Amino acid sequence: MSEDWAAIAAEVEGALRSIGDVSQPDGYPATIRRVVPGTPDPAQPWLPSDPTITYTTVRVIVFDKELRDINGTLIGMTKRTITILGAAGIAPTDDDTIAEGTEAADADENSAWKEIVKVMPLAPAGIAVLYELELAS
Repeated sequence: MSEDWAAIAAEVEGALRSIGDVSQPDGYPATIRRVVPGTPDPAQPWLPSDPTITYTTVRVIVFDKELRDINGTLIGMTKRTITILGAAGIAPTDDDTIAEGTEAADADENSAWKEIVKVMPLAPAGIAVLYELELAS
Protein backbone atom coordinates (compact mmCIF):
# COMPACT_ATOMS: atom_id res chain seq x y z
CA MET A 1 0.00 0.00 0.00
CA SER A 2 1.48 3.36 -1.00
CA GLU A 3 1.36 6.48 1.11
CA ASP A 4 -1.04 9.29 0.22
CA TRP A 5 1.53 12.11 0.30
CA ALA A 6 -1.04 14.74 -0.68
CA ALA A 7 -3.04 13.83 2.46
CA ILE A 8 0.15 13.94 4.54
CA ALA A 9 0.95 17.40 3.09
CA ALA A 10 -2.54 18.56 4.16
CA GLU A 11 -1.96 17.15 7.66
CA VAL A 12 1.40 18.92 7.89
CA GLU A 13 -0.32 22.14 6.79
CA GLY A 14 -2.80 21.91 9.68
CA ALA A 15 0.00 21.23 12.16
CA LEU A 16 2.13 24.10 10.89
CA ARG A 17 -0.78 26.54 11.10
CA SER A 18 -1.43 25.50 14.69
CA ILE A 19 2.17 25.74 15.95
CA GLY A 20 3.58 28.45 13.69
CA ASP A 21 2.61 31.33 15.99
CA VAL A 22 -0.05 30.98 18.65
CA SER A 23 -0.59 34.75 18.73
CA GLN A 24 -1.87 34.65 15.13
CA PRO A 25 -5.31 33.14 14.49
CA ASP A 26 -4.15 31.10 11.48
CA GLY A 27 -0.39 30.77 12.00
CA TYR A 28 2.45 33.22 11.33
CA PRO A 29 2.06 34.83 7.89
CA ALA A 30 4.63 35.75 5.30
CA THR A 31 4.30 36.86 1.71
CA ILE A 32 6.30 35.55 -1.22
CA ARG A 33 6.92 38.11 -3.96
CA ARG A 34 7.42 36.76 -7.47
CA VAL A 35 8.48 38.96 -10.38
CA VAL A 36 7.84 37.61 -13.88
CA PRO A 37 9.51 39.63 -16.64
CA GLY A 38 7.12 41.14 -19.14
CA THR A 39 6.96 40.14 -22.78
CA PRO A 40 8.23 42.91 -25.07
CA ASP A 41 6.05 44.22 -27.85
CA PRO A 42 7.36 42.61 -31.09
CA ALA A 43 6.88 45.94 -32.86
CA GLN A 44 9.11 47.72 -30.31
CA PRO A 45 11.39 45.09 -28.74
CA TRP A 46 13.88 47.74 -27.58
CA LEU A 47 11.34 49.15 -25.10
CA PRO A 48 11.34 47.35 -21.75
CA SER A 49 8.03 45.82 -20.80
CA ASP A 50 6.52 45.96 -17.34
CA PRO A 51 7.01 42.85 -15.21
CA THR A 52 4.12 41.07 -13.52
CA ILE A 53 4.46 41.02 -9.74
CA THR A 54 2.45 38.58 -7.65
CA TYR A 55 2.15 38.29 -3.89
CA THR A 56 1.22 34.98 -2.21
CA THR A 57 0.51 34.55 1.50
CA VAL A 58 2.08 31.51 3.15
CA ARG A 59 2.15 30.28 6.76
CA VAL A 60 5.66 29.83 8.14
CA ILE A 61 7.89 28.77 10.98
CA VAL A 62 11.04 30.88 11.40
CA PHE A 63 14.36 29.50 12.71
CA ASP A 64 17.43 31.51 13.64
CA LYS A 65 20.68 29.61 14.19
CA GLU A 66 23.79 31.24 15.61
CA LEU A 67 26.82 30.26 13.56
CA ARG A 68 30.04 28.95 15.10
CA ASP A 69 33.58 28.58 13.80
CA ILE A 70 35.42 25.26 13.55
CA ASN A 71 36.32 25.43 17.28
CA GLY A 72 32.70 25.95 18.32
CA THR A 73 33.05 29.65 19.13
CA LEU A 74 30.12 31.89 18.21
CA ILE A 75 31.11 34.20 15.37
CA GLY A 76 28.38 36.80 15.78
CA MET A 77 26.40 35.76 12.69
CA THR A 78 23.05 34.05 12.39
CA LYS A 79 21.46 32.00 9.64
CA ARG A 80 17.71 32.46 9.17
CA THR A 81 15.58 29.76 7.63
CA ILE A 82 11.86 29.76 7.04
CA THR A 83 9.78 26.62 6.65
CA ILE A 84 6.63 26.84 4.55
CA LEU A 85 4.01 24.34 3.50
CA GLY A 86 4.26 22.34 0.32
CA ALA A 87 0.53 22.88 -0.14
CA ALA A 88 0.89 26.66 0.12
CA GLY A 89 -0.14 27.30 -3.47
CA ILE A 90 3.36 28.27 -4.60
CA ALA A 91 6.63 26.43 -5.12
CA PRO A 92 9.21 29.03 -4.05
CA THR A 93 12.42 29.61 -5.99
CA ASP A 94 15.62 31.49 -5.21
CA ASP A 95 14.42 34.21 -7.60
CA ASP A 96 11.58 35.08 -5.19
CA THR A 97 11.72 37.30 -2.12
CA ILE A 98 9.80 37.01 1.16
CA ALA A 99 8.42 39.44 3.75
CA GLU A 100 7.78 38.01 7.22
CA GLY A 101 4.69 38.93 9.20
CA THR A 102 2.91 40.35 6.15
CA GLU A 103 -0.26 39.14 4.41
CA ALA A 104 -0.35 39.43 0.60
CA ALA A 105 -3.18 41.97 0.84
CA ASP A 106 -0.91 44.28 2.86
CA ALA A 107 2.28 43.74 0.83
CA ASP A 108 3.75 46.33 -1.53
CA GLU A 109 7.11 47.38 -2.92
CA ASN A 110 7.99 49.02 0.42
CA SER A 111 7.57 45.83 2.48
CA ALA A 112 10.68 44.38 4.16
CA TRP A 113 11.61 41.94 1.37
CA LYS A 114 14.39 39.45 2.07
CA GLU A 115 16.29 37.53 -0.56
CA ILE A 116 15.82 33.76 -0.70
CA VAL A 117 19.27 32.23 -1.15
CA LYS A 118 18.37 28.55 -1.22
CA VAL A 119 15.19 26.46 -1.47
CA MET A 120 15.26 22.94 -0.05
CA PRO A 121 12.06 20.93 -0.59
CA LEU A 122 11.08 17.96 1.53
CA ALA A 123 9.40 15.93 -1.21
CA PRO A 124 8.97 12.23 -0.53
CA ALA A 125 7.60 10.45 -3.61
CA GLY A 126 7.88 13.73 -5.53
CA ILE A 127 5.15 15.53 -3.51
CA ALA A 128 6.46 18.63 -1.72
CA VAL A 129 5.36 18.50 1.92
CA LEU A 130 7.54 21.38 3.16
CA TYR A 131 10.01 23.88 1.75
CA GLU A 132 12.90 25.19 3.81
CA LEU A 133 14.06 28.61 2.62
CA GLU A 134 17.47 29.94 3.55
CA LEU A 135 17.52 33.74 3.63
CA ALA A 136 20.39 36.11 2.88
CA SER A 137 22.06 37.61 5.94
